[in-house]
Amino acid sequence: MSKHAYLIMAHSQFTQLKKLILLLDDPRNDIYIHVDSKSTSFDENQFAKMTKQARYTFIDRKKVTWGSFSQINCELRLLEVATKEYHDYYHLLSGSDLPIKSQDVIHSFFEENRGWEFLDFHKGAMDKKSYRDRIQLFHFLQEFIGKKENNPSLFYIEQGLLKLQEIFHINRIKKTGFEYKKGTNWFSITHDLALFVLSQTHQIQKTYRYTLCADEIFLHTLAWNSVFKNRIIGESKRILKKERPYTFRLEDYDNLMSSPHFWARKFNEDIDPNIVLKIFEQFVGK
Repeated sequence: MSKHAYLIMAHSQFTQLKKLILLLDDPRNDIYIHVDSKSTSFDENQFAKMTKQARYTFIDRKKVTWGSFSQINCELRLLEVATKEYHDYYHLLSGSDLPIKSQDVIHSFFEENRGWEFLDFHKGAMDKKSYRDRIQLFHFLQEFIGKKENNPSLFYIEQGLLKLQEIFHINRIKKTGFEYKKGTNWFSITHDLALFVLSQTHQIQKTYRYTLCADEIFLHTLAWNSVFKNRIIGESKRILKKERPYTFRLEDYDNLMSSPHFWARKFNEDIDPNIVLKIFEQFVGK
């Protein structure tokens, strides 16, 4: 029997997270969950003995800040815990995602396509602005800023520091020799690639600490510049609407169910609980 590991990064919507866990409740799945330590409303005791078939584990909670290296570190920590046992595939989801196909369909697909890596790449090469804005310069304050609106004063100080670096032609990745790639950070990868990524932890820390939104770059770049390049399928089997941050609603249900993809993001019970409930009842029952 093949085994899959679901890696979930969550920070809110904990009633919805319970539904996600139950939708993944299958003897072929192990579930590993990280909840942002900034989430004061989370109570792990409310998640006791939820599943009948899948094992689920909450890993140690750390603070995760949007756009900072802490997001990469969280993914690495989830992979580190999950790879202590062999899994055929590792699927990274957010706590706002839901499966839109049954576990039988998902497992059957990955059994038929065993060995391929599923990463969604943005089309075209990374332009110079993408390098500069994300990884070429040092974003020393990103861990404290998060999104601009969270701390506008620090954001503008950071912009000044970036301008100074541009004046002095700072380029921290000039000598790495990598062809940098980017895409959505949600992935489905094999055990071999997961172990390879973990083996590069020191290089990842050196290259991507003090960067901006490099969670959409580091794994794609590693895979592309390795022996795994020829095993990459350039899609993640996930629906992510371009009108970000789009939240699916009940009127999207038929399109979601007829999609060839396996997961969709994002959903929010505060915005539309009916679509979440309908998907839940479709695969778990009333």
